[in-house]
Amino acid sequence: MKKLMFITITIVIIAFQAFPQQTFYTQISDENFHKPWDVLVKSDGNMLFCSYYKKNNDSWSSVYELDYTGDIINEWTFTSTNNERYESTQLLEVENHIYLFGEGQNPDAFISLRKLDMQLKVLDSHEYRFDGLSCNRLIPGKVIYRDTTFHVLSQITIGQWESPSYFKIGLSGVKHHSAYHTSTTGQLLFPFDFYLSPGSENLFTVSFDLMTTLNALGVFTEFDPHMTVVSQFPIPEEAIFSYNVLRKTDSTLYVVSNKLDAINFEFSSMVNELDLSGNVLNQFIFNCNDDSASRVAHFNALDTLADGNLILCSTHNLDAPMNVQYEPTKIMLFKLSPDLDLIWQKYLFGEDGMYEAYSMIAHPDGGIVVLGTYSPTPPTSPDIKEVFLMKTDSEGLLTGIRENGTKIKMTEAILYPNPARDFVNIEFSQVYQKASFQIMDIGGKIVLEKQFSSNYQSINISSLPAGAYVYRIFNKDGLDERGKVVVE
Repeated sequence: MKKLMFITITIVIIAFQAFPQQTFYTQISDENFHKPWDVLVKSDGNMLFCSYYKKNNDSWSSVYELDYTGDIINEWTFTSTNNERYESTQLLEVENHIYLFGEGQNPDAFISLRKLDMQLKVLDSHEYRFDGLSCNRLIPGKVIYRDTTFHVLSQITIGQWESPSYFKIGLSGVKHHSAYHTSTTGQLLFPFDFYLSPGSENLFTVSFDLMTTLNALGVFTEFDPHMTVVSQFPIPEEAIFSYNVLRKTDSTLYVVSNKLDAINFEFSSMVNELDLSGNVLNQFIFNCNDDSASRVAHFNALDTLADGNLILCSTHNLDAPMNVQYEPTKIMLFKLSPDLDLIWQKYLFGEDGMYEAYSMIAHPDGGIVVLGTYSPTPPTSPDIKEVFLMKTDSEGLLTGIRENGTKIKMTEAILYPNPARDFVNIEFSQVYQKASFQIMDIGGKIVLEKQFSSNYQSINISSLPAGAYVYRIFNKDGLDERGKVVVE
């Protein structure tokens, strides 16, 4: 494995109410292809994330520990061999130990559990299978710890057959129960997420139905512990992939997904508040402009902030999920009220490059932690997606970045492409309904001015001579973003 070069951008401590909110952006530059899964804030304030790596025919899984400033202080790695392939997927801290779940294969598939101490030293390991059943894959997607027990929602694959499965595992590592769903309706469900209601061991799940048996791609299903369907309904609005579910009350829940425009094959980010009959109580949709896409973070896109509001994370302009692409992308954060009203919206991105969100969690200090990958645009190699972890403050901002570090810009409005020729696209936060747009030459003279009444506009700039200009997007409600644009 090539020696890792760590790029860490450390930020000064700022104050938010009674909590210090350190912010940082840390990227591991190792020229490998990464697939990060999960991120965890430890009780001591440090952060862990697990990621799967691939380089040529080699693959391995790692867990990294970062301190509060974003410095990498510890690492655990498992390199796959001819006898065993392993991919870590979930991290939990219980009683001063770290429990790492993952997918194993040697040659049959199994769920792996490794118990580590707080310094990431392996203390114990276990393998879990269905007795007498050989399967192609067994992937633990979401793990919940409750009442000295791990509840594991997983996906089982046998040939072309996909189905949700469930393991109940004690803190000592003993398997108490396992079951998988056998459909009687022809459904092929690919499970993404679930929660447990207080006083119940039923699993409230969201899945992708490969057969669309309810005339929908996304399906909510309540299973009993034997994986028998208790109730089921379709998720509305052509919801597809990267589903998250978050319990609100005993009778209401949030479901996050991508919204598919089947005619134009475009994707937008969506949160629905539903009751247990599938009725939509509230809804938030970030509608993408033409020729663009917005996809929610792959493994965890919604969480509850310390102030009781919600935070949603997605990737803007992502055309090819989990692949390298040529066009730059941006991370987007949306702060929503419990009734899904938009409070603020932020874009986070570098000067260029493909930034892709995989998991996001709320930090106990009120900040926001985003796990993702970066690759340059245009790509230097289809095999390079480097992993990053960033922590913003409670307003979705990174502050105090050192001048010699990689710059990550935070903004409420964006202009692209840049450089541009005949047209530029302007997009600004959905908090605002109107904005003014100006382009000025280097002498400060306004050479183009427009008034916007929607959050997205395409502007013809073909009349402008080639050169460098300054733009401004602003309104009287507080929006004021400035930057440079090059006209070719």
